Amino acid sequence: METNAAEPTSNRLYEDFEPYCKWLTKEEGQVTLEIYLKGFKKEQLKVQTDNVGVLTIYGERLVDAASNKWSRFHKEIKISKGCDVNAIRAKFSHGVLSIAMPKEAVVEKHFIYGVGSRKRTAIKVAFGVVVVVALGTCIARLVKLML
Repeated sequence: METNAAEPTSNRLYEDFEPYCKWLTKEEGQVTLEIYLKGFKKEQLKVQTDNVGVLTIYGERLVDAASNKWSRFHKEIKISKGCDVNAIRAKFSHGVLSIAMPKEAVVEKHFIYGVGSRKRTAIKVAFGVVVVVALGTCIARLVKLML
Protein backbone atom coordinates (compact mmCIF):
# COMPACT_ATOMS: atom_id res chain seq x y z
CA MET A 1 0.00 0.00 0.00
CA GLU A 2 1.19 3.42 -0.80
CA THR A 3 0.77 6.54 1.26
CA ASN A 4 1.94 9.96 0.27
CA ALA A 5 4.91 10.94 2.47
CA ALA A 6 3.83 14.61 2.48
CA GLU A 7 0.33 13.66 3.68
CA PRO A 8 -0.04 13.63 7.49
CA THR A 9 -1.44 10.32 8.72
CA SER A 10 -2.16 11.44 12.29
CA ASN A 11 -5.24 13.48 11.23
CA ARG A 12 -6.93 10.52 9.56
CA LEU A 13 -10.30 9.35 10.81
CA TYR A 14 -10.48 5.59 10.38
CA GLU A 15 -13.59 3.51 10.04
CA ASP A 16 -12.72 -0.16 10.60
CA PHE A 17 -14.95 -2.73 8.95
CA GLU A 18 -15.19 -6.49 8.51
CA PRO A 19 -15.42 -7.39 4.80
CA TYR A 20 -17.69 -10.20 3.60
CA CYS A 21 -15.62 -13.36 3.10
CA LYS A 22 -16.45 -16.72 1.55
CA TRP A 23 -14.46 -19.99 1.51
CA LEU A 24 -14.62 -22.03 -1.71
CA THR A 25 -13.26 -25.40 -2.76
CA LYS A 26 -12.85 -24.82 -6.48
CA GLU A 27 -10.49 -27.68 -7.23
CA GLU A 28 -9.50 -30.88 -5.49
CA GLY A 29 -6.58 -30.03 -3.23
CA GLN A 30 -7.14 -26.26 -3.17
CA VAL A 31 -9.26 -23.88 -1.12
CA THR A 32 -9.90 -20.27 -2.06
CA LEU A 33 -10.83 -17.37 0.19
CA GLU A 34 -12.84 -14.66 -1.54
CA ILE A 35 -13.01 -11.25 0.13
CA TYR A 36 -15.45 -8.70 -1.26
CA LEU A 37 -13.87 -5.22 -1.25
CA LYS A 38 -16.08 -2.89 -3.31
CA GLY A 39 -14.42 0.48 -3.88
CA PHE A 40 -10.85 -0.74 -3.24
CA LYS A 41 -7.99 -0.77 -5.74
CA LYS A 42 -5.21 -3.33 -5.93
CA GLU A 43 -2.65 -0.76 -4.69
CA GLN A 44 -4.64 -0.29 -1.48
CA LEU A 45 -4.36 -3.95 -0.45
CA LYS A 46 -1.60 -6.03 1.11
CA VAL A 47 -1.47 -9.84 1.45
CA GLN A 48 1.46 -11.58 3.15
CA THR A 49 2.43 -14.73 5.02
CA ASP A 50 4.82 -15.01 7.94
CA ASN A 51 7.11 -17.80 9.09
CA VAL A 52 4.69 -19.07 11.77
CA GLY A 53 1.87 -19.89 9.33
CA VAL A 54 -0.34 -16.80 9.49
CA LEU A 55 -1.83 -15.12 6.42
CA THR A 56 -2.33 -11.37 6.93
CA ILE A 57 -4.69 -9.37 4.72
CA TYR A 58 -4.88 -5.59 5.12
CA GLY A 59 -6.36 -2.70 3.22
CA GLU A 60 -7.23 0.96 3.57
CA ARG A 61 -8.70 3.57 1.26
CA LEU A 62 -9.71 7.21 1.36
CA VAL A 63 -13.49 7.62 1.59
CA ASP A 64 -13.83 11.41 1.92
CA ALA A 65 -10.91 13.76 1.24
CA ALA A 66 -12.62 16.80 2.80
CA SER A 67 -12.97 15.16 6.23
CA ASN A 68 -9.87 12.94 5.80
CA LYS A 69 -12.05 9.87 6.43
CA TRP A 70 -10.53 6.46 5.66
CA SER A 71 -11.96 2.96 5.59
CA ARG A 72 -9.75 0.01 6.58
CA PHE A 73 -9.77 -3.67 7.51
CA HIS A 74 -7.27 -6.15 8.91
CA LYS A 75 -7.61 -9.97 8.87
CA GLU A 76 -5.29 -12.68 10.13
CA ILE A 77 -5.94 -16.29 9.17
CA LYS A 78 -4.07 -19.37 10.42
CA ILE A 79 -2.82 -21.33 7.40
CA SER A 80 -3.74 -25.03 7.58
CA LYS A 81 -0.89 -27.50 8.07
CA GLY A 82 -1.46 -29.22 4.73
CA CYS A 83 -1.20 -25.97 2.73
CA ASP A 84 1.78 -25.29 0.45
CA VAL A 85 2.69 -21.81 1.77
CA ASN A 86 5.01 -21.09 -1.16
CA ALA A 87 2.18 -21.68 -3.65
CA ILE A 88 -0.37 -19.27 -2.11
CA ARG A 89 -1.53 -16.78 -4.77
CA ALA A 90 -3.71 -13.65 -4.50
CA LYS A 91 -5.65 -12.01 -7.34
CA PHE A 92 -7.80 -8.87 -7.22
CA SER A 93 -10.47 -8.45 -9.88
CA HIS A 94 -13.80 -6.54 -9.99
CA GLY A 95 -13.75 -5.77 -6.26
CA VAL A 96 -13.06 -9.36 -5.18
CA LEU A 97 -9.75 -10.44 -3.66
CA SER A 98 -9.26 -14.19 -4.27
CA ILE A 99 -6.56 -15.99 -2.31
CA ALA A 100 -5.85 -19.52 -3.56
CA MET A 101 -4.25 -21.88 -1.03
CA PRO A 102 -3.23 -25.21 -2.59
CA LYS A 103 -2.50 -28.25 -0.48
CA GLU A 104 0.95 -29.78 -0.49
CA ALA A 105 1.45 -32.65 -2.91
CA VAL A 106 1.41 -36.01 -1.17
CA VAL A 107 4.41 -38.10 -2.05
CA GLU A 108 3.60 -41.79 -1.85
CA LYS A 109 6.29 -44.11 -0.55
CA HIS A 110 6.63 -47.41 -2.37
CA PHE A 111 8.57 -50.45 -1.20
CA ILE A 112 11.22 -51.46 -3.71
CA TYR A 113 12.13 -55.14 -3.49
CA GLY A 114 15.70 -55.63 -2.32
CA VAL A 115 16.09 -52.17 -0.84
CA GLY A 116 15.79 -52.01 2.93
CA SER A 117 16.14 -49.30 5.48
CA ARG A 118 19.55 -48.23 6.75
CA LYS A 119 19.00 -50.16 9.95
CA ARG A 120 18.26 -53.39 8.07
CA THR A 121 21.27 -52.86 5.82
CA ALA A 122 23.53 -52.31 8.85
CA ILE A 123 22.23 -55.52 10.48
CA LYS A 124 22.81 -57.48 7.27
CA VAL A 125 26.39 -56.17 6.99
CA ALA A 126 27.13 -56.97 10.65
CA PHE A 127 25.71 -60.48 10.23
CA GLY A 128 27.83 -60.96 7.08
CA VAL A 129 31.00 -59.91 8.94
CA VAL A 130 30.25 -62.36 11.78
CA VAL A 131 29.72 -65.21 9.29
CA VAL A 132 32.96 -64.43 7.43
CA VAL A 133 34.96 -64.25 10.68
CA ALA A 134 33.44 -67.54 11.90
CA LEU A 135 34.20 -69.27 8.60
CA GLY A 136 37.73 -67.89 8.63
CA THR A 137 38.26 -69.21 12.18
CA CYS A 138 36.94 -72.66 11.25
CA ILE A 139 39.14 -72.85 8.15
CA ALA A 140 42.19 -71.77 10.16
CA ARG A 141 41.54 -74.53 12.76
CA LEU A 142 41.10 -77.13 10.03
CA VAL A 143 44.35 -76.06 8.36
CA LYS A 144 46.12 -76.25 11.75
CA LEU A 145 44.80 -79.76 12.37
CA MET A 146 45.93 -80.92 8.94
CA LEU A 147 49.45 -79.76 9.48
